[in-house]
Amino acid sequence: MDRETALASSYDEVPYESYPYAQTHPDRLATIAQLFQMRPAPIERCRVLELGCAAGGNLIPMAVQLPGSHFVGIDLSARQIDDGRRVVADLQLSNIELEHRSILDLNERLGPFDYILCHGVYSWVPDAVQEKILEVCTTLLQPQGVAYVSYNTYPGWHMSGMIRDMLRYHARRFDRPRDAVAQSRALLNFLAETAAEENNAYSILLKEGLEVFRKVSDSYLLHEYLEEVNEPLYFHEFVERLGRHGLQYLAEAEVHAMMPERLGSKIAATLEKLSSEFIEMEQFLDFVRNRKFRQTLICRAGVPLQRKVGASVLRPLYVASALRPVSQQPDLRSETAELFRRPDGRTASTTEPVLKAALVHLAEHWPQAVSFAELSAAAHAALGPDKQEEVSTEELLGKALLQLYASNLVELRTWRPPFTCRVAACPQASPLARLQAANGTAVTNLRHERIALNVLERLVLQQLDGRHDRLALLDHLTDLAERGTLEIKQEGHLLESPEARRAVLSAQLDSCLAGLAKQALLCSDEESTPRTANG
Repeated sequence: MDRETALASSYDEVPYESYPYAQTHPDRLATIAQLFQMRPAPIERCRVLELGCAAGGNLIPMAVQLPGSHFVGIDLSARQIDDGRRVVADLQLSNIELEHRSILDLNERLGPFDYILCHGVYSWVPDAVQEKILEVCTTLLQPQGVAYVSYNTYPGWHMSGMIRDMLRYHARRFDRPRDAVAQSRALLNFLAETAAEENNAYSILLKEGLEVFRKVSDSYLLHEYLEEVNEPLYFHEFVERLGRHGLQYLAEAEVHAMMPERLGSKIAATLEKLSSEFIEMEQFLDFVRNRKFRQTLICRAGVPLQRKVGASVLRPLYVASALRPVSQQPDLRSETAELFRRPDGRTASTTEPVLKAALVHLAEHWPQAVSFAELSAAAHAALGPDKQEEVSTEELLGKALLQLYASNLVELRTWRPPFTCRVAACPQASPLARLQAANGTAVTNLRHERIALNVLERLVLQQLDGRHDRLALLDHLTDLAERGTLEIKQEGHLLESPEARRAVLSAQLDSCLAGLAKQALLCSDEESTPRTANG
């Protein structure tokens, strides 16, 4: 059995979880490309290729969101392609094709494409396939196209590679992948226990490794650590490979990871002295952070890039932020400092009136995005004409938002995802989310995120096809409760009275619908068509 056949067999027996990855969405790629003065294709009318698409968990939601675009997914696992095709058929999608074929078999007849995605593949395939991935980007990428390639990198993977070597040595005697995974977990437990009394670097590494492995799925452990091929490389080596294929480094899909200022002014200043050019700075950042994984965007070598990003680039974009004012009544017009906090605890503080006004406006609209023109106008209106001239407001706001974007506190988009935060009379969720809710506890929302659902959310979401009003939904839940399918509790006790159950369900339904809206799971007829910031 050759290496490629063995790899396909492994993924057939233990399929890799097929999830959405927001960092691979064409909107993310297009936004970053525009920031650096590229002219990427509008994502509502583009062609997207994904190499190693698994069961389409990343690509199918894009096809649902962007009916005017076309998507092609390639994977070596026949089982996973079949799984994905069933979902495509259930959703009656005509703008996506999932193909069971090797990356080595791809040629120019498949393209061209505006966006090429390759997540979780490059480091885990033989050298010939790695070369072919970059060749595909060279031959199939449009002149202003953008490709995403993720890979394991040094120096961080030196430590992980040591654990991988030990696990593979033990697992080599087990033929069945699931047995190899179980034995690998047992070995790591044993090694961590033997090092528990020590406090040296080796024992700390093992204990940290154990904590990581306790949280990952069997498929991740198998395909990340136990496969025959896992070849990390240094960032500068990857860039050299790009050059040989007529490609160049554009950016990271997580732009904030490129910012040395996040490490402190002293470290940033030293890195500036060490680095003679942009690529060296990125490599030294990897050294400082001990980075082990990169999500790199690439483009053709001849495309001119502008690394100095000015405020004017925001004009055609949308902005969103989960930051909310800590104060119930923030002072917008003075230069008093106001603190804003995200749900994850990260904060931003500003004394700038225009930024305070903009962040309040964004908080009121979250998770929806707002065009920069609307945001600038809203901030200007909140301050009043006596505080800021409109031109200076736009310039100040643009610079401040770029700083927050570099700190991963603000989102920038070329496109507003087709969801609504308003609960309509007959709420509607995407057909994909309804299908996923019927088959499991996690769904993909219209922000291309994976959302875990509770029992009530699952049951409600399945009914949101735009034909059921609130009363019909309440009747459905009441019927489920009467049949014993849905348990209704109050203060930990099951409710037996039908009237009491319905009263509790009524309140829970309102809360549930509002929660689904805030999680970007509801769409409506008027908002079902994606729009760009220019129209």
